[in-house]
Amino acid sequence: MGSALDIKKTEKSLAKAGTEEPFPAVIANRKQRAPRIWKYAALFFAALSIGAPLWCGAAAANDDPAVIQIQDASGSPLGTFTQEQLKQQFPMRDLVTETPWTNGVKVHFRGPSLQEMIAKYKIGDKANLEVAAYDNFIVKVTMDEVVEFAPVIAIERACTDADKQSGACAKDQDFKPLSLDDGGPFYIVWPLSKLPKPYVPARNTIWVWFVTSIRPVD
Repeated sequence: MGSALDIKKTEKSLAKAGTEEPFPAVIANRKQRAPRIWKYAALFFAALSIGAPLWCGAAAANDDPAVIQIQDASGSPLGTFTQEQLKQQFPMRDLVTETPWTNGVKVHFRGPSLQEMIAKYKIGDKANLEVAAYDNFIVKVTMDEVVEFAPVIAIERACTDADKQSGACAKDQDFKPLSLDDGGPFYIVWPLSKLPKPYVPARNTIWVWFVTSIRPVD
């Protein structure tokens, strides 16, 4: 496997070109490049609220933002999950961290360990993971990075006072599902303080929101 610091020039260019903006601006730009995502938003959150089953996209290219797929190297799905199904199938891990876009403010995220999901499906034999997002954004994450920094696939964040005042969270609610505006439903989050300094902004691309599939690649 290559070193976690072995950063490709193309990924550096992507990071500098598109990920130094504040998080809301980045999300807004990604929304513009993926207008279809908003067509599904109302259905997605309505289905979550009533526990209804959600549809599944094609095997090699999951185009359903409401589910995340773990795939084999050919792109065939090994497991397909909604947020609620992930909570049932995997232990939830807490990660309190700043992000490159929160200006020093820490956010309490919660979700399954990416490494534990890889281990369950035995797809850790390749040097990299290819992470695809709903807006056709694709990036390679090295297995070395996953093992060393232990990212989570965040599906929830802690409710804030502002959330409770606005009604986004009930007064006694501790966590809320990640919305599209949070980078959800599935957002790969890393412990920023543990990442090497050159990673910001050169490797901001590994903070992937709108994740729809993960598969092993060389």
